[in-house]
Amino acid sequence: MNTPLPPMKYASVLVIRCFKKVEHFADWITGAAGPVFVFLCWVLIGSGGLLFFDVVARDLSYLGVFLLSPILSLVPLNMYGQYYLVTHVPPGYPAPKASGKEDKDIKWTIAMPWSYWSGERWGFIKGERPLTGGYEGSDGAAAGGEANSRVRRCRKCDGPKPERTHHCSVCKRCVLMMDHHCPWINGCVGLYNQRHFVLFMAWLSIGCWTVCGLGYRHFINTFSYRSEWKAYTPKIGFTLIYVLCIAIGVAVPVLMSWHLYMVSKGETSIESHDNAYLEKKAQQEGLIYLNPYDLGRRRNLELFFNVGPGGYSMYTLLFPLVIPPSSNGWTFTRRPLPTTPAKPPGSLHAPELAEGLGLLNATTHGGHAEDGLSGYVMGDDGSLTDDDEGGGGWMD
Repeated sequence: MNTPLPPMKYASVLVIRCFKKVEHFADWITGAAGPVFVFLCWVLIGSGGLLFFDVVARDLSYLGVFLLSPILSLVPLNMYGQYYLVTHVPPGYPAPKASGKEDKDIKWTIAMPWSYWSGERWGFIKGERPLTGGYEGSDGAAAGGEANSRVRRCRKCDGPKPERTHHCSVCKRCVLMMDHHCPWINGCVGLYNQRHFVLFMAWLSIGCWTVCGLGYRHFINTFSYRSEWKAYTPKIGFTLIYVLCIAIGVAVPVLMSWHLYMVSKGETSIESHDNAYLEKKAQQEGLIYLNPYDLGRRRNLELFFNVGPGGYSMYTLLFPLVIPPSSNGWTFTRRPLPTTPAKPPGSLHAPELAEGLGLLNATTHGGHAEDGLSGYVMGDDGSLTDDDEGGGGWMD
């Protein structure tokens, strides 16, 4: 005979179940509303472009059009092109769908030099010099080191879960180097499309600033009944678009700056929370926390955009091109361990450090820990914040 639960425990179990139901419903709503958000975004940026050329561009002189031709051509090309790509290029997955159906957009993650979206088609050839510059490369190995062949198993979808991979509760599958799920693109931002996501925010910001700067006089004229209005667009329409550009021109650059800041630190949105938590725990123990993927701001940005020495040309940032990521999604460039000893840690009081961090009593040998140096912790294990309820062990 089953013993009834105490009232308080029964109430807590009931509350947890209710929260789970609400969470699942929120995930369903987010996924179902995705196409609506994408359609709304196309309407907004499309109408914004049409109204700009109808109201503002028509009043520009020939000299003004000539001087502003780079902005008038590159901004719409990239704003619409990058948004098309970020909504079509998948974030990257470590395994096919559980249903066995083939992913429609898998072609975007395969190198196609003949494609019009490919950088090679337009003469942008990837450099031959290694981009990692002495660090552990994307093949997982470095001089004197060996690649990590063990791969975790996801508890939720039972598939492989390489490093920096997380399970999306909305998409119902694991995503390579997942940053977050964005309803405005109806999908996740991850390894293959985060570059397009950041560049879209950048060009959208420039577009909004262009409308606000060049359209200020026309915006003022919308409040005057006597002012001449040559455009087909009604005054109220341009007023609404102008106010919207001010709002987006403030909000999106802030979001873009935050993403670039995280990229410069070698982390995603998810990892930024993990690293902040683990760094605080390490400081409580008198240790120095190291993000294994932080190679310095410049190198982090080069790897993210896959430009610079050994990557593609910086000019690829000016065009909506499908540039492959610098990593294959299973292994990533890692920083070397410091050669200067840190303060000895003593006894640890936080069990999280033993679970989520690799305590380095080590000197460097191919990027791996050996006996010797102490006082550093490196968050390269992934077991501490493994999708909120622990991982599913290791793949066979």
